[in-house]
Amino acid sequence: MDMFGEPWIVRNAVYYPDPEAGPDALLNDATEWLQYAYHSIRVLADLVQEDRDIDTKRLPVMLEGIGVFIDMGARCAAQAHLRMQWLEVERDAACSTTDADPDAS
Repeated sequence: MDMFGEPWIVRNAVYYPDPEAGPDALLNDATEWLQYAYHSIRVLADLVQEDRDIDTKRLPVMLEGIGVFIDMGARCAAQAHLRMQWLEVERDAACSTTDADPDAS
């Protein structure tokens, strides 16, 4: 097996979000990754329905790649959820600081 071939790439694919990205951008990324997975499954299903020759040696790699798309989409959605919670905590902390200090205005 080639160390840097398709199976290696599929197993070592990781999503690194932009540290400055907000929840909306992360949710857009999640939608994009899940759309990649959806369309990849549609293409694979079309190939099977058309009774075309499918390279059975590459099929596991194709399925693993679809799994990676889904995993990346889920990670983006989780990051967006964490960012939303973090922004809410920051907002609550700012409000409580302002409420505690009457001379702040």
